[in-house]
Amino acid sequence: MSASVSLGEMLLGIEGLALLRLAAADGDPSDRMARVEEMRSLLERVGDPRELARPAYGSEHDVAEGYRVWSETYDRPLRLSPLEEPVMHRLFDSLGPSTVLDAACGTGRHSSYLAARGHRIVGIDRSPEMLARARTRLAGGDFREGALTALPAPVESVDAVVCALALVHLPEVDEAVRELARVVRPAGRVMISDVHPFLILLGWQAQFRGASGDPGFMRIHPHLPSEYCQAFAAAGLRVRSCHEPRLTADAAATVAAERCPAANRAAFVGLPGVIVWDLEKAS
Repeated sequence: MSASVSLGEMLLGIEGLALLRLAAADGDPSDRMARVEEMRSLLERVGDPRELARPAYGSEHDVAEGYRVWSETYDRPLRLSPLEEPVMHRLFDSLGPSTVLDAACGTGRHSSYLAARGHRIVGIDRSPEMLARARTRLAGGDFREGALTALPAPVESVDAVVCALALVHLPEVDEAVRELARVVRPAGRVMISDVHPFLILLGWQAQFRGASGDPGFMRIHPHLPSEYCQAFAAAGLRVRSCHEPRLTADAAATVAAERCPAANRAAFVGLPGVIVWDLEKAS
């Protein structure tokens, strides 16, 4: 997605997606006509510099700068957390007390849940600002700075690995998946969550607001399930289960949610929002 895509263009695209989904569902014709009428209204205003001509998602940041800014507000509710966390927590609850590496741990939202259930935590993240907040949140954790593609942990040194909503920041998943497999012991578990590639292909990005309230985003990359599966097989990881929770009205928080709420619901609610993998390393 170009950083120059305007709010008006994004709203028109979401209206179009809503119209397609309504047509496929063979629903009430009046709902489809409402989308057409709203598109007509948007077309009349799409070049208005006071509103619809401005960038849809604010300023673009690279990953380092983006997480530096986002660290100030990251612990506010995330739009995909209500979909992702219940699935991840069920997987975590199936683990016996063990040493768990939280790769791309951020401010420690999963680390703190795991620690409360008796696990020893090693948290790794490339953002020093996010790690500072994780250390405050979980004083007993072992938090280290490092990249997903070069984890600062020995071979086969942990019983389980968690990587949540992070692989989308990488253009390819193969190298990071090899690292996750490298650090876990034989028969150990690897649990991965990510933004569903379906949404990224429809233009979703990692959107946030810093303490100033200004909107920003980081570009994220879609990884198809087939690409994950190929990377898992090459790294010696077996798929135990895969979960794809669907977007709710609350989770479908896009630039259209307040401006065109009916279109936003029709476009996104029910689409897969997150993909979660439960994996096991070969013995």
